[in-house]
Amino acid sequence: MSDRLPNDSSQLFLGTGGRRPLKYGAVSLLAISAALAMTAPHQAAAQSVPAEASAPAGDLEEIIVTGTRISGFTAPTPMTSLSAVQLQDKAVSTVADMLLEVPQLRINQNIGKSSEPIGASNADLRGLGTQRTLVLMNGNRVGITDPAGTIDTNIIPVALIKNVDIVTGGASAAYGSDAVAGVVNFVLDKDFEGAKADISYGSTEHDDFRRPDVNFALGHGFADNKVHIEVAGDFMHNSGESSQASRSWGANGTVQLTNPAYTKTNGQPRLLIVDHGTYSQMTAGGVVGLSGGTNTLALSLANKLGFAPGTGVQFGSDGKPTPFQYGTNIGATFMQGGGGGSAINDGNLLPEIDRKSGYGRISYQLADNITLFADMLYSQVHANSDLAPNPDVGTITIRNDNAFLDPSVKAAMASLKLASIPFGRLNYEDGNSEFRTVTKTRRWTFGAEGSFGRNWNWSVTGQLGRNTYDEFADNNRISQRWTYGLDSVINPATGQAICRVKLANPNPTAAQDPYGDIRSCVPINPFGAGSISQQALGYYLGTSTITADMHQDVYAANISGSPFSTWAGPLSVAAGAEYRIEKTVQTSDANSVLSRWRSINGQPFSGEYNVKEAYSEVVVPLAEDMTLAHKLELNASGRYTEYSTSGGVWAWKFGGNYEPIEDVRFRGTVSRDIRAPNNYELFSQGNQVINAIIDPRTNVARQTTQITGGNPNLLPEEADTYSVGVVFKPRWLDGFHASLDYYNIEIKNAISTVAAQDIVNFCFNGQSVFCSGVIQTGGIITRVNIIPFNANSQRAAGEDFEAEYSFPLTLLNNDGDVQLRVLANHADTLTTTANGVSNDYVGLAGISPPPAGVPEWRVNVDANYSFDKWRLGVGYRYISGGKFDTRFNLTTLDIANNDISGIGYWDANVSYRLNENLTIYGSVENLTDEAPPITPNGIVQPTIANSPFFDNRGRFWVLGVRARM
Repeated sequence: MSDRLPNDSSQLFLGTGGRRPLKYGAVSLLAISAALAMTAPHQAAAQSVPAEASAPAGDLEEIIVTGTRISGFTAPTPMTSLSAVQLQDKAVSTVADMLLEVPQLRINQNIGKSSEPIGASNADLRGLGTQRTLVLMNGNRVGITDPAGTIDTNIIPVALIKNVDIVTGGASAAYGSDAVAGVVNFVLDKDFEGAKADISYGSTEHDDFRRPDVNFALGHGFADNKVHIEVAGDFMHNSGESSQASRSWGANGTVQLTNPAYTKTNGQPRLLIVDHGTYSQMTAGGVVGLSGGTNTLALSLANKLGFAPGTGVQFGSDGKPTPFQYGTNIGATFMQGGGGGSAINDGNLLPEIDRKSGYGRISYQLADNITLFADMLYSQVHANSDLAPNPDVGTITIRNDNAFLDPSVKAAMASLKLASIPFGRLNYEDGNSEFRTVTKTRRWTFGAEGSFGRNWNWSVTGQLGRNTYDEFADNNRISQRWTYGLDSVINPATGQAICRVKLANPNPTAAQDPYGDIRSCVPINPFGAGSISQQALGYYLGTSTITADMHQDVYAANISGSPFSTWAGPLSVAAGAEYRIEKTVQTSDANSVLSRWRSINGQPFSGEYNVKEAYSEVVVPLAEDMTLAHKLELNASGRYTEYSTSGGVWAWKFGGNYEPIEDVRFRGTVSRDIRAPNNYELFSQGNQVINAIIDPRTNVARQTTQITGGNPNLLPEEADTYSVGVVFKPRWLDGFHASLDYYNIEIKNAISTVAAQDIVNFCFNGQSVFCSGVIQTGGIITRVNIIPFNANSQRAAGEDFEAEYSFPLTLLNNDGDVQLRVLANHADTLTTTANGVSNDYVGLAGISPPPAGVPEWRVNVDANYSFDKWRLGVGYRYISGGKFDTRFNLTTLDIANNDISGIGYWDANVSYRLNENLTIYGSVENLTDEAPPITPNGIVQPTIANSPFFDNRGRFWVLGVRARM
């Protein structure tokens, strides 16, 4: 880490002022902690010291996950915790909101890409991928919620969360496979007594993202509290916003396009980012497209039609040809200015999300030392999003005898001896491409727990998860029918338009026409806006579907206790075993199975594996209350895991705590963590999208089919992790603690997926292993196949800092309490190495994954003051910038300005207790309405603020009331 401060360190807290990456390190962070300490009176009143897991002073919560299976032991693995009070201060309604509060978690939420579960929010520690973060609820695994093997954390009912514990280091030996980057555990209140409700409404100043939220909980003990029953419900709706033009930064038609003037030697950038973008080969009524990457053919045709020099040919609402005005910087998809069509400003900010959840739990104290329990979670999440109508970016071929082609154009084509012309169109008649998902989660847990002897505890647990995922793509297009209908001619017998294929074969056999495409063919008139008939729309449009059932069964037994004591204290042990079954079955509609749709075409697959695990853990105290050894203890654990798909593998961890004096604790761990490929990575048969691919040989972008599938030859991955840190908790300053930790995670045989554009780039840059995924026809890239593979390695390294200070403060004769907290993460490295080539994605701020980048710095600062009936709070979140793409401008000039500035966000919250039962509250996020950096991607309907790091919603307020009885 660098110890250099910015030239003007005040820029850190100036919102967007000085938008450049922070470059200070451990010394600076410790200076912040010292500053926190100096803000308090020297004679602070005695208070409860906050737990190192950062629960607020005076409101310490039970913590289930602590990086160890042994109770009463402070694990050497770092952990961060968010309490219910902290979540209430932020007025969060979804787990996606919570993730903003933890710098170690990479921000990610799919805003509407059809290739992923829309609206889903996944926990991703260190940017190593969601599959490497183990998600638990009350210490038990949460089943996957989509066939890709990820967990949408929106299913967690926020109203029930007691605290969120985040183990920020490898924890496979303690908690099981998949905890390569760490563990996120959502702890629900299982002993709630009474009744409570929370009703709130949030919105932006643009009157979108409208978010009503209602939740309640009831709990009561019966039969002298031997029986405890609780139920809870949660409803949240977010209207989202489907038009980025609703924001001033998103209303300029900003696009990324290939620079037609670029060569490797002329000093021009390969890519341009410009405003006032329009489509170079699409209008609502259709336009003659480019040929060979130039508009020469269109210019010649326009000249024959008598149009002004420099114009092309488009079609008006009456189907007649009219001049088409070209802009500048004409690329394959976009140009700057001109008369092309545009759906650019209608890109999504966030899809519409609707969540309902219910939870119930019952426990029965069978004896003084035995308790039986069972609970059930049901959650249903609906998400809706839309994209541009089906586009044809110059990909239609119009022949010179087309039934609907204007005679003047036919004559011009004949004069130029053209048998056909390229043609493009944005098909508004189709309606927007609508994407809907429904995620249903049903989870049952049952078991018993108890104790025996003086200090032994045990538990046995069973868990059944039955989750379903349904995806619907409305207004999808059957490609063969679209092609047949467009190629229409005049029937000489009737003088009417007829599909060429039907004229050639009016009575096809079932073998010749198995899907009825020929017999039912309807001619399609593409010339002019609104020219496509309802009959034609009914012929080629439809809804593609994917349905997936995910089953998870888990059975576990655990025991812990202390068999004997040493000179320094009791030796503690824990042991247990787990058996788990994971099963995924995906089905899809008949047309998808045959890959007949324009996009998606999810293929059926099924996969199942089982996992057997056994573990043990020991804590050995070596010293206590000795000179320069106030406490010294070692921790070791091991786990053997056997996968039915890939065999057995060991995970282990060694760590220790050393306190030379009571105020300072040094901690460190080294571990081997494990993850095997999931069902999707192994068995998926393919999913299809169409996006622009730039051919690096010509710098020409074309809409290209991309197919993602599984790889049954994947091997398990292993991660070697070590961390070292120090915790400072001075006795002379009650209520203060700080910690600084370094982490290094290196994954061998890392299961990785390379983006389609990267596959193409790597292939033509000499990495021939990628060329098998690049399919060409006549030298033109027509398809890219994307499959996961075992990379050489993946590495993440950096530093975490945390400081918290609580102290009494009297203002204006009001006795109150102040809570200050700083959380920060500095990412040094996030690299993937494949075939000997490494790419570092720290500061990759301009594109959405893959690959997944992380900011170099994330800093969260919160200050709260409670007095009388009031609680006031202010927060600051800083996210550093970086590069549009960290791989740009290394050997060639890819983009003129590759720098992305960092942004600071101010938040505020207030609550007032009307009486002992009612509290009203309000909060504002992004108080100064900071706009995100402009980082458009290259798809047909680009996301203009494409970086996942930054807020694109703008100022957002929440008002609500809480009731407790």
